[in-house]
Amino acid sequence: MTLLKADEVVFGVLSFEGPDPYAQAGGLAVRVTQLTEALAQRGFTVHLFFIGDPEAPGQEARLDGRLILHRWCQWISRHHPLGVYDGEEGKRRDFTATAPLYLLEQVIRPALETGRLPVILAEEWHTAEAVIHLDELLRARGWRERCVILWNANNTISFHRIDWQRLSAAVQLLTVSRYMKHQMWKLGVNPMVIPNGIPSALLEPVPRERISALHQALGVDERTVMLFKVGRFDPAKRWLLAVEAAARLKAMGYRVVFPLRGGIEPHGREVFERAGALGLRTAHLAARPASWEELLEALRVQPPAELYALEFPLPQNWLRPFYAAADAVLAISGHEPFGLTGLEAMAAGGIVFTGATGEEYALDGQAAVVLDTDQPEEIVLRLLDLRAEPARAEALRRAARQRAADFTWPRVLEIFLEKIGVVARAQGALPWPQTVFRRPNGRVQDVVVYTVVHQPRRLRLPAQPLPRGSSAALLAQGLFDEELNERYFRRAAQRCYHPAVARFQALLDAGFRLAIGFSLTFLEQAERWDEELLDRFRELVHHPHVELVVVEPRHSMLPLWDLPAFIQRMGWAADYLEKVFGVRPRVADTTEMLMSPSIYHALDRAGFAAAFLDGRPWVLEWRQPTYLYHHNGGRMKLLARHYQLSDDVGYRFSNRNWEGWPLRADRYAEWLAQHPGDFVVLGWDFETFGEHHREDTGIFAFLEALPQEVMRRGLSFRTPTEILERYGARSFELPLPAFPSTWAGSGGLDFFLGNDAQRAVFRLMIEAYHMACLTGDPEIRELALYLAQSDNLHMLQWFGRSGPEAEVSAYFTPSEWWSLGPERIVWEVQQVFKNFIAVLEPHRA
Repeated sequence: MTLLKADEVVFGVLSFEGPDPYAQAGGLAVRVTQLTEALAQRGFTVHLFFIGDPEAPGQEARLDGRLILHRWCQWISRHHPLGVYDGEEGKRRDFTATAPLYLLEQVIRPALETGRLPVILAEEWHTAEAVIHLDELLRARGWRERCVILWNANNTISFHRIDWQRLSAAVQLLTVSRYMKHQMWKLGVNPMVIPNGIPSALLEPVPRERISALHQALGVDERTVMLFKVGRFDPAKRWLLAVEAAARLKAMGYRVVFPLRGGIEPHGREVFERAGALGLRTAHLAARPASWEELLEALRVQPPAELYALEFPLPQNWLRPFYAAADAVLAISGHEPFGLTGLEAMAAGGIVFTGATGEEYALDGQAAVVLDTDQPEEIVLRLLDLRAEPARAEALRRAARQRAADFTWPRVLEIFLEKIGVVARAQGALPWPQTVFRRPNGRVQDVVVYTVVHQPRRLRLPAQPLPRGSSAALLAQGLFDEELNERYFRRAAQRCYHPAVARFQALLDAGFRLAIGFSLTFLEQAERWDEELLDRFRELVHHPHVELVVVEPRHSMLPLWDLPAFIQRMGWAADYLEKVFGVRPRVADTTEMLMSPSIYHALDRAGFAAAFLDGRPWVLEWRQPTYLYHHNGGRMKLLARHYQLSDDVGYRFSNRNWEGWPLRADRYAEWLAQHPGDFVVLGWDFETFGEHHREDTGIFAFLEALPQEVMRRGLSFRTPTEILERYGARSFELPLPAFPSTWAGSGGLDFFLGNDAQRAVFRLMIEAYHMACLTGDPEIRELALYLAQSDNLHMLQWFGRSGPEAEVSAYFTPSEWWSLGPERIVWEVQQVFKNFIAVLEPHRA
């Protein structure tokens, strides 16, 4: 479904809580502030009605006028200075009586008169009567079907005060989790579920120095278990369970450090009394520090204690180091409508222990620890298990951040806007969509576009003598021509990378989706020679319509001779990509889409959800590449690249002798729409756009026109993960041939090992790798993996051959090499490997 555009909609949001300090009492203020800002930042006009600061302007415009604050009930609030819920009942009555009519005349009427859809979102029980009244006013004017009214429940507080029959007849009900949906079923209503969100900025890694400083201030050492908990002092938050777990750990001989932030609720006294009875000492920090450094000093000077009660507000930039530093963040509510605290802690890389109610973001053992009992033993045992396996704990922290990324506001807004569209079309406020072309049943519905960004580390020719006993850095200078590499990188950046990134970025907001992989060799070159380009790729990857794919880090042939190392390297590459982009990939690609039974099982064992292979007829046999597959009962799914449709663009686009030239976007989209199956995977080198096919061929114009032409034919763009979600339940068995397949040439290894020169270099690659492994020096082993790049075979494919494939190979061979002559190129390439192997003899362990 096409998402609503900013110029088509005007939002009105009703909430007691809001962005003013006066209006902040809990999680509702955070939600409403962040949601309205996210909508305004996306370009929508948003009117927020809330019980604001009585001394602030009654109306205020923010974010270039797109977010308009309406501070309501100020005349009452002046008599109730303690905050939003001081004088609550009088404010609720005034809000119900006055806000709907103002909203009707000042927001809804102008929106309708300018052809825009008014969408009203009301939050919590205080606004229920107001939207019922608004519904009545709209019906009296004959406007009701032209407006969308939504009412959202964040929790079950004061549900008994709501007239559910009238409310459900007046609005579309929403809630924040399936757990809340089930709670509301008991009342005879069935809300839609739209999760809460967090700002994307919360995914930024917590600085290691802050974590270390916090550990130092609290005296954390190897025998210390650090816990952390924040929330109201409410029995439902299971504070008593938390202190009982802390007491069990202390009784086992561990030093317990448990900073916590509660509220002013009476249950807090019961919590501290229970802690004292269990032998836990509490240090109360009441004075609010002026800075993070003052907070650390306040912790440092406290007398010995287990519990550190922080009795002052903690801003997010102070909370996040606590989340990241703790061995366990105890967000263990027994009744949790959503659990925003747990999600924020996961975004910071915290190991979060949750309950098992509304925390749907928590995948037990994968992104969090989900408790099934209310016994302290469960907390203690699972925490100690993680301490005994540091690698698993670290993996849990990484997975937590990746999972939290699915709940950032840009991604939540995708869900929100789509469901608004459903409601609007269902009630007739918007027309039902109609495709331009009717597609016969059984035709593909979705398109996956996957690109790989790679630059090789080219060899220095003629081969240079390598002094014995040289360090890895000195060896690299003799092996690789960095001046040549920089020259080709900058050329590709000018012709391809910068202009293509700009085009893709512009297409994403219009419904286009992209999967993208990077060799680490490329990322290293970008970091060295074009930081601006790397930042632009970061911005691209952060878009909610982009999915990051992990590829073999050096684009090497390692999977053909050392699978255990390949598994380890793919995990390392995922770690590296997460460090660079803040996102951990779930889908994998290999070098040149290498795939075989052993490579499949290696990737499956490495934990990837899916991988790409080339959909050649000799691999698929009678099957189509337009379905999802798995191999030999494996968990991991296989996405088959449609090699013909992909190569029509990747290789043939600018070939004037091709019968399909010139290829226009409308004709190509029609080809896609006519294919049988579920989805089409188009796999291209990123360099297709501007480097392999120059701008004057029309390749960028083709790219810019393609999404609209595809969507006009009723097809949708999807990321690989969206394909798994949509078709994963009905993937098909695919017997993989023992001979590895690739996406080059005829789809086998012939393109890389088809002549004597290539086969000789391949044997030298293996020998160099094994010799490097024997040295025990990881930097020398890394050099061997650079030498094992598939590019070093690709660039010799032309030797003794002719035809289109040889022409492609010759194109990729550096023009500077050709002055040596073909025979000398082959000899010098082999000599580079021989020199490297020979010089490693003294390095053997």
